[in-house]
Formats: sequence, structure tokens, C-alpha cells
Amino acid sequence: MRDGKELTIHRNNIKCGDLIKIVGGMNIPVDGVVITGSGVMSDESAMTGESDHLPKETVDKCLHRKDEFEADPANKGQDRNPHNVPSPVLLSGTQIQTGEGWFLCIVVGEDTCEGQIMASLESAGPEQTPLQGKLDVIAVDIGKLGMYAAILIFHCLLLRNFIEGMIFRKYDLFGGELLDNGSECINPTDADCTGRLSGYIKDYLHYLIVGITIIVVAVPEGLPLAVMISLAYSVQRMLEDHNFVKRLTSCEIMGGANNICSDKTGTLTKNQMTLTNMWAGNDMAIANPEGDIALDALVSSQRSRDLMAQAMSCNTIGTTENASATELAMLKFISQCKVDYEALRKRYLPEDKTRFQFDSARKRMSTILNLDANVDDPEHGYPKRVHIKGASEYVLDTCTHYLTKTGDKMPLDDMLKQEILALITTYAKQSLRTIAFGYKDLKEGEGGPDHEGKTEGSKIHTIEEGDITLIMIAGIKDIIRDEVPGAVIKCNEAGVRVRMVTGDNKITAIAIAKECGIITEGEEDEHAVCMEGPEFNEYVGGLVHKDTREEIKIMGKVGDKEVIGNIDNMRIIRNKLKVLARSRPNDKYIMVSGLRQLGDIVAVTGDGTNDAPALKKADVGFAMKTGTNVAHNAADIII
Repeated sequence: MRDGKELTIHRNNIKCGDLIKIVGGMNIPVDGVVITGSGVMSDESAMTGESDHLPKETVDKCLHRKDEFEADPANKGQDRNPHNVPSPVLLSGTQIQTGEGWFLCIVVGEDTCEGQIMASLESAGPEQTPLQGKLDVIAVDIGKLGMYAAILIFHCLLLRNFIEGMIFRKYDLFGGELLDNGSECINPTDADCTGRLSGYIKDYLHYLIVGITIIVVAVPEGLPLAVMISLAYSVQRMLEDHNFVKRLTSCEIMGGANNICSDKTGTLTKNQMTLTNMWAGNDMAIANPEGDIALDALVSSQRSRDLMAQAMSCNTIGTTENASATELAMLKFISQCKVDYEALRKRYLPEDKTRFQFDSARKRMSTILNLDANVDDPEHGYPKRVHIKGASEYVLDTCTHYLTKTGDKMPLDDMLKQEILALITTYAKQSLRTIAFGYKDLKEGEGGPDHEGKTEGSKIHTIEEGDITLIMIAGIKDIIRDEVPGAVIKCNEAGVRVRMVTGDNKITAIAIAKECGIITEGEEDEHAVCMEGPEFNEYVGGLVHKDTREEIKIMGKVGDKEVIGNIDNMRIIRNKLKVLARSRPNDKYIMVSGLRQLGDIVAVTGDGTNDAPALKKADVGFAMKTGTNVAHNAADIII
């Protein structure tokens, strides 16, 4: 919207001050702040590596939530994060998952987050590869050896000529002793007794030609051709494995890499949230979270299974093809249990259903189901039931009962509640995000005629405030790729150091790193093994200009003039750092620059826009096939 008129324009024509409409599924073209919005959730995984979808609110609401968070004694000592205190900022290059509203454009062009990344990808020209550098050294050494050999042989031939001439008396430079053909003169005064000066000159020229020939032969002009032929063969073999090689020399570089800096989300992991653990009366792990699941083998009670199916089918939005990361995990799980969630929605949800959407203040989402009193046996005889799901601690706080593993409804005492809270903490240390599911059979008129009433001053609706029965606690996470642990072991055996460089939080990064085998139990407590991006940047002194020592703000602009501010600390990082969490695109770039400055050959793997600068800076960059176009353009090989 510009000048009070709603227009449709190309993203390149957007100006600062324009109001842009927020629509689910849209890609954000510029940086901006939310002015009005409802249920806005942003997927920032491509830009920051954050695998969870993040809520976005207006500035006033965000400041209010910040004040509430800081005023709550329970949050004392805790750091704010985008989940408990939302942000109003929308970053270019990210995607809106759900919600609607308007946001104000505040930054356009190269100054946007995406623009700065694109600017860092501008290259001054192709750099020399490690093999090319080694071949140049070999060629120079061979050339020097050929030169020395040619000079030596030339002088040896001259010496041999001189010695033979002296022994056999064949020297006659000025005539009177020898004929031109080398025979002795009968009469020294004959005109033919002119000496052998011209013959000696021919011999000396021959010796010189021999020396030059040695120099020419010594130059290995066939070596580069042989290397190119072998690289072309390597490219063909990689194409057979469905790997697209954009730069021929990258095939030889990857063979010499001794450091791999890998992104987490979408590279080491599948970037698909999956339900792997759950508590339903007792703690249990899903043996095969990606295959078919026998729900009756996990939960013996038919009542508990029915309530789980209702909760995951009806108190969610979207489908298994298009939903938020959290709800996609729920819908995938219930589908793997052979439950038709669409059929349950048709059965329990009318067209004018009552649903209270998730927001960052309530930390939960609720949906009222219409029951069949004869089949579903509502507790109070009134055919309505509310299902609630949300942040575990918040939902658990409103629960007064729970379902046992046999499906019986029992009071939830403080001791059991503390055990469940301890389990939630254990799940969090395993990089699991926990979601609590509860239900409540409503009474007629509860919370008003339409059950939408709120107690004055309360953030949540009356029917959500208490007397909730806990069905289950679900633990979901972005699971690692099956082949990753084995690949890490092979790299370690080959002397290749694997480092995780991710934008995700430190706890999640450490848990995934342990699962991949990048670090071992307890190793995360050692100095400089696990760090966060800002801490790393300060420790190594950032990136500075080689001559002026001024800090460089936009990476890649000054080429080989970029150096690490504190190279001694970078040597410590080189030997110890294995996990870099909460890393921004510049942090990843600095990591790669520092390792290369210390003489390492660095490979980078990634799939997001935030990985692009590091992919471009690395000796060889690998982009995942599922990655963004920006990552594909920056990489040397797409796998």
C-alpha cells in the first residue's frame, strides 16, 4: 500500500515506507516490522538456521510481552528467545507460514539481510586451487632443476671438448696446424690450413642446443592436461551419483579437504520435525519414527488412543503436505498410525467450529469438537469437548487430571507433576521440543453460550483455565540423516575434522552434535569446544583489513585483504572448536576465512541463504539439493 492505495508491484520497485500485505506462504522481499497481524508465523530456517517457526507480533505487543517476561519471577535468570518473547521484525529471504496482516518496509536493496548476503557473494575472480598451487610449485622446481642440469651439461661438454682437444692436439683456433676437416697440415702455409674456429663454434652451438633441449623437455606441459582429464572423469562419476559439479576443479579440492564446516538444519538433519518420544502415562520412545507405527502397541487403552487421534487430527491446521513444522509432525505421526485425520475432522468439526488460534501470549491452541453423545460418552452429557495443545509447562499448569497408561482418569498431584516437568527438561536436553495435549468435556453454558468467554484480565479463555485432563506429552525434533554418524566416523578416521556451524540454539546444537558423533559426552564443557556466534566473533577479533586493521562490515568486498583480527586465538579455535551455535552468516564466513588463513583446505556444506557466504568463501562448497537458490548459486557442487 502506497499513498493510501493498494497496489500490486514487482519486489524490485518496493520503497521504504510502503505497507506490504502479509499472506500465508509469501516470501518476504524486504526487511520490515509488523504493523498489524493475526497469527503470523515466520519460517526463518533459510536465513538463521532456526528450525522452529517463529511468532511475529506488532512492536507494542512485543514490548508488552518483554515486560511481562522480565516481571515474571519464574523467568529470572533465563535468556529471552523468539519463542517466549516474539519479534516484530520480518527478514528478507524468509517465508510466512501462517497468519495475515501488514508490515512496514524499512530496508531495501543491498542493506537488507538478503542483500548483504548477496553482496558478499560477488567475486573478484576465480582463486587458485590447492592442486594448482602445488602444480605451480612443482613446475617451478622442475624448471629450476632443468636449468641447473642444462648449465651443468653445457659446461661438461665444453670441458670434454677442451680436454679431448688438448690430449689429441686437435686445437687450432687461428690456423697453421689443422685443416678444416681436422687433419694435419702438410704445408702450414697452404691456404687450406685455416684452423678449426668455425667447427668449434658449431660444436659450442650444438652443446647450447642440447642444454636448451633439456630445459624444454623438463617443463611438464603434459601434467595439467593429465590432471584435467582425470578431473573430467571424476565429474562423470559424480554425475552418476546424482551430484551436479559446477566447477571442475572442485573435484580435486574436495579430495584434499581437511576441514568440513557443516550446517545442521537440512544438512546433518532432514529439516522435518518428527515425533520421536512421548509420555502417555509412562515415558516411551518411538522405535521407528519414520515408518508405520502400531499405536496399540504403544498405548494399550482404546480411550487414550481415541483421544490422541482427536487431539492430533482436529486441533491442528493444514495437511501432511502443507502445515507448520510442529503440526506437520503431529499429522505425520497420526497418519503413520493408520488414522484418517481428514475423516475425524469431518466427523467432529462443523463448518462454524470454535477455535482459539495459537499466539505467543497464550502459548496454546484450542478447538471445540462436536461429539456424538451415544458414541463418545461425554462426561457431563453435553456433546462438546475442547482439545488443548501448547507449550508443555503452560498447559501442564492448567491440568488437574491425567490419563494413566490404562486410560483411567486420575488426579494429577504435585509429585507426578514434578516428575513430568523433570521429563520435559530431559527431553529438552535431547534437543526435543515438547508439546502437551489435554482435553476437557464441557458443561452447557461454560464460558458463555459459545464457550468463548474470558475472565477479566486473563490472557486465556475460561474453558482453558483449569480442570484439564492431560492426554500426553509429545517430544518432537528434527531427526538426523541416517548416513551422518557413519560419515562422521569415516572423516575422523581419515584425519578430516568435522565442525557443526549452525544458527540454531546451543542446547539443540550440542544434542545433535552428540547424536552425529561430532562431540562426545562431556566434551561440550571444555574450553572453546562449543561456542555461540557472537562469542566466537569477539574471541577471534572478527575480520579486519590487512593493511589498515579496520573491521570489515561487508564480507568479501576486499578479497585477499581480509584477515582475522586475532590469529593466535584463531589457532586455538582451529584445534578445539567443534560446535558453533547461534552463528550468523558473517560468523560462518569468518570461521572459513580463519581456517583458510591458517593453511587448511576447507569444505562447507549447507542449504540455506545464511550459508551462502561461507559456501562461496570455502575452497569447495556443497549445497543440498533441497536448499535455496542462493545457496545453489554460491556452491561448487550440488548434492
